[in-house]
Amino acid sequence: MENEIFDEMYKVETQHWWFVARRKLIEAVIQKLELGKDSLIMDAGCGNGDNLAFLSKYGAVVAMERDANAFAKAQTRGIGEVLKGDLPNNIHVDVRKDNDLIVLLDVLEHIDDDAGSLKALSGCVKENGNLVLTVPAYQFLWTIRDEQHHHKRRYTANRLKELIENNGWDVKYISYFNTFLFPLALIDRIKQKMFPTEQDSDLKMPPKFINAMFEKIFSFESKIINKIAFPFGLSIIVIAEKN
Repeated sequence: MENEIFDEMYKVETQHWWFVARRKLIEAVIQKLELGKDSLIMDAGCGNGDNLAFLSKYGAVVAMERDANAFAKAQTRGIGEVLKGDLPNNIHVDVRKDNDLIVLLDVLEHIDDDAGSLKALSGCVKENGNLVLTVPAYQFLWTIRDEQHHHKRRYTANRLKELIENNGWDVKYISYFNTFLFPLALIDRIKQKMFPTEQDSDLKMPPKFINAMFEKIFSFESKIINKIAFPFGLSIIVIAEKN
């Protein structure tokens, strides 16, 4: 991902509806794992480190990031230990092998070897340790924005489940999410395909009313995400256990 993308994310990730609501949803999933107070948590591909604050409420956090720009921003937060590393073959030597939880949040789609990365991460958790993973959904939603964000692919739930279970993990829960806003997003993707532009960006702050409305709609899913599995959505979330 280019430095400009990380810079844009850094400016908006504390207030933009997508980042705010996604953190709530991921936190709701992690709460269900009932981690102990002395749990070890690894954020594999932490980006600018915007998730480190809420992750640190559930245990001691170590983060790994490959991009120098994002790595520097994550370090300035002063939360946990931030290490330079890359998946699948350049995991930092200081990453422990007995983590209780690994989070891989919108990272897998950036990696050429997604299967090898999942396999490598299975060696970084203790027996019965957990993985919480998110990825963008559906290749038919591919637009220039995916190229701008250096995505390699998008996933379906079935394909992702098979990939995870073939590489060291048992899927305990899988669901699409960002479902309620899917119709609007689909219309937006169709518009982008018909009228693509290099300047099109999804990281600009929308008007306050729109931002608040979208955040409220998206955040509602965090109240029910572990109770049901959504049949479609813009993204997919997985809880997996090391096998």
